[in-house]
Amino acid sequence: MKFRLLIIIAFFSVMAFVSQAQNEIHFTQFEMAPIQLNPALSGNFQGTYRVGGIYRDQWFSVIDNSFKTADLYVDVNVIRGIRKQDWISVGLGYSAIDQAGTFGQSEEGGSRGLKNSFFNMGAAYHLANKKRTNIFSIGVQRSSVSSTFNLLVPSDARSGLQAVPNSIDVDAFNAMPNMDQQLDGSFSDWEIGLVFNRRGKDSNLKIGVSGSRMFSPKFNIGNLRTEIDPLIAAFAEYKMGMGDGLYIKPSVLYMTQGPASEIVLQGRVGRQMNDDLSINAGLGLRMGDAVQILLGADFKQYKVGVSYDVNMSGLTAASSTVGGFELALAYVGSINKKPKLKPIIICPRL
Repeated sequence: MKFRLLIIIAFFSVMAFVSQAQNEIHFTQFEMAPIQLNPALSGNFQGTYRVGGIYRDQWFSVIDNSFKTADLYVDVNVIRGIRKQDWISVGLGYSAIDQAGTFGQSEEGGSRGLKNSFFNMGAAYHLANKKRTNIFSIGVQRSSVSSTFNLLVPSDARSGLQAVPNSIDVDAFNAMPNMDQQLDGSFSDWEIGLVFNRRGKDSNLKIGVSGSRMFSPKFNIGNLRTEIDPLIAAFAEYKMGMGDGLYIKPSVLYMTQGPASEIVLQGRVGRQMNDDLSINAGLGLRMGDAVQILLGADFKQYKVGVSYDVNMSGLTAASSTVGGFELALAYVGSINKKPKLKPIIICPRL
């Protein structure tokens, strides 16, 4: 039963990508993948550089080799802008999605299923008022996407065939039109993003919108060719102090691409334990899909987050409500230049 579902998922994953390219990255902790979310978030932090990553494991209750997604990034504030309160930053990001068990290995060797890789490289300019309480950022980045689909072999089906020996025809699956032993495809495009950040004494408002696939890049995989739909993503979050170290942080994310759209609502409650540590917890809702459990902490320059999705979609019966698990970590560092002191020559008194 699990392998039958694996084949169905693998087939429709390829068809979805080549027809509407909906295989974009979706993280529950979207704020922990800033460069992937919006290029204007590159350098949008207090510090010199930031390094982070997030890992997601999904559908592990349905198939043995579950869907896995990883994102790594680094961004650096490099030079001052035209005005002394402005600054320029650069960022690099790499993401990978392995679907339909592609992290697993067949007995003949090699992974099976669909794999997508994303590489982003860009820069952002941040315009701020003199006190840097209001910041408007604009970012642009170049994105390259590549996909590989390795077909199934009989050994991949052995465990499934033991239960339903006549229900899976691997040869028929691989013989579908436009199929080959391995299908490869890629495309590149530009992304642009805008972010407004207002920092108060006990509050922090951040609103952003970004557009990617804006020039409708062409994607070819095997004999299948398609034009990628534009992807629009908008988010907003507001952190507000409540006194005694307590704060609340509601946030919303909206994404749309072609006929597909997604809305995520989240709310967190946190407490500043001391100067070095704050903790938070909350719940989220991805409309029509999952309830999200959120946990996080900030310790000195480190930020860590954990989330778990409780599946509420039409696949609940197959997944037993188990959705996805995420673990995220980020580090913000500062490089302070030592001042150059001019030598002082003391002349002896005569």
